[in-house]
Amino acid sequence: MMDRTAFRRALSRLRISRAGRSSFFHDEFDSEGTPVVEPRRRESLKTSLITLCVAVTLAPLGCDVPDRYDIETFEKPAPWHPEASSSFASQASNTARPSSAADAMRQSGMPEILSPGQSPSDTMETISGKPASRPSEGAIKNQLADEWETWQVHSLRSTILGGIHAKSTRTVDNQIKVELEEQGLTYRGMLQILESNQQTFWHDANGDLKKVDCTFRRGPIESHRTIEITPNEVQFVDDRLVKTQKKTLRINSPLGGPLHVYQTLRRKPLKEGETREARVLLPILGEVATLRLQHNSLASPSVLTPAGFQEVVLQEASCLLSLDPKRQRESVYWFDDQGQVQLYHVSNEQRFSYGCKESQYKLLGQEFLSQDYPISLQVQGKPLETESSLLAGDLRQVGYKIMWAKPPAPESVPAGDEEATEPKSETPPEEEDKQIALAPRQYLQRGGDGVEQKLIVSRVPVPKSKLRDRFDQFDGDSTPADLAATSLLDYRSATVRRIAKATANSPDFTTAERAMEMNRTVHSLLSFEPLSQGMRSASQIADSSTADSTEQSILLMALLRSAGIPARMVMGIRHQTADHISPTQDLALPFQTRARLPDGNRFVYHAWVVAKVDDQWISLDPVVGSETKPDCLAIESTDMKDIEPIELVEDFIDKLSRMQISIYAVIRGA
Repeated sequence: MMDRTAFRRALSRLRISRAGRSSFFHDEFDSEGTPVVEPRRRESLKTSLITLCVAVTLAPLGCDVPDRYDIETFEKPAPWHPEASSSFASQASNTARPSSAADAMRQSGMPEILSPGQSPSDTMETISGKPASRPSEGAIKNQLADEWETWQVHSLRSTILGGIHAKSTRTVDNQIKVELEEQGLTYRGMLQILESNQQTFWHDANGDLKKVDCTFRRGPIESHRTIEITPNEVQFVDDRLVKTQKKTLRINSPLGGPLHVYQTLRRKPLKEGETREARVLLPILGEVATLRLQHNSLASPSVLTPAGFQEVVLQEASCLLSLDPKRQRESVYWFDDQGQVQLYHVSNEQRFSYGCKESQYKLLGQEFLSQDYPISLQVQGKPLETESSLLAGDLRQVGYKIMWAKPPAPESVPAGDEEATEPKSETPPEEEDKQIALAPRQYLQRGGDGVEQKLIVSRVPVPKSKLRDRFDQFDGDSTPADLAATSLLDYRSATVRRIAKATANSPDFTTAERAMEMNRTVHSLLSFEPLSQGMRSASQIADSSTADSTEQSILLMALLRSAGIPARMVMGIRHQTADHISPTQDLALPFQTRARLPDGNRFVYHAWVVAKVDDQWISLDPVVGSETKPDCLAIESTDMKDIEPIELVEDFIDKLSRMQISIYAVIRGA
């Protein structure tokens, strides 16, 4: 077995894959789910881990498809066998098997899992559940069932993709409250997308699920779901930001939650050959599934300990989660004699989830835990910021080159959304996919085959005489939709009217001056917070003290429209200065963590407003309180009429993920 020093040396030679899928385990499913007809041969965990840590190579870009929460199809698992299978770990001998994992470790002489400050004699309390002084049996049962906390990190080919923190407590009114926080990074094309979910489950004293609150983040937007469970039905209420959707499922038995395996193992670990069944709610999927948990045997996988990877004898159980005969998922849990899960794996996937200590979770998860923007990407080419360039003055013009890649495979197809895939205009789909939204002072060079495009973004407008017929530019008349009030742009609300009345009320102001003053007002009222809800009504934002770029743009649009100034929102990317970028690579860790981004131009998600004043369109950025600079690149624009915010963000991510952007020219000075 590789010692710790050799393990670290091997890590330093690893080539970390930039393509990775983050599959959150909250609902025990990943998002792709292409059906598999033939069962796949299982390899031993020991071989998998050696391959995982030593023979890492760059994964093909075609595999770079992140997971989504609204999963419709699932991979078909290997057939369920009533007898114990070989699973993914090497099994203990069938003859004279120890009665517990702790006994097996004593007989084999395997190293013990030691927590910081823990002596070898203390270890068996964690592994075997045999403390030196025994509390009452009822106290132990309650503690295991209701009072626990766990941390896990998700790893793919030695790269940390995300992690989970779950905590269970018993409340003063005798309810069981389980809190789950999960966060991770998915990679699509050149994009690094932040995804997270926070779920709170309330169970009655018997462990039956009664209520669930969910908050999901996908890049720059959050959505919410509330679930109420009665003896006969499950009621879902989805806050879709501009509307509310409701759904009801009929049930005929009590339900567990997506962490039911963890709860039942803590309450009473599986015995040899034992099988348990339950009906469980999958909150993100919005379905009820049948869960079957079967004990396999003892196994000796490598798990994460404070000293690195060590082989430990654990109990092994297979879990089959079924929505129907065609939609099933098999997974494997390795747990100690107390029922604490040390390792988790979904069949037909390469991702493993390792149990760890809180300190390890914070150390290994530095990248995703400290992610400061919902979307970021690396733009190659000439640097926008160098020591010498800062002395040359402000940016005057930046030239961008865009190479369009083919659309990646869809992450998933939500039920009932198939009609949304049809083109909504007469533009051929392949051409519509390659249309980038223009904005004021952003010029698209004509010509070429459409695969490669060049854009010039200027600090000041370029005279039409210089553009001639070689460039397309943002122009055109405003429409009634640019002045309309919507559920998000509720500029007739008292709060928005009060701000509008106090802003730019001088009769001597021109329309352009009034718009600029409103832009500065929003900038002064709201502190910038890159990770906020994403889309709220203007009246709600006006009552806040912090907001992200999308929310600040919504409030500015409402103020502008209240003054009769046509306005639209632009979704794009903006250069982030190097002062805000810090690498997170530490070769002393059990896993090699990915540096935040390679050296170069880091761009992040950003939104701003275009407004028509004095017969011309201008770009206003409320985050900085001035007009946009050439380091802002528009991708999509919207008048916010009849929009579905979640679909709008998905379209933005889809388009941006197919753009390979580089900088070919940078001009500074007056």
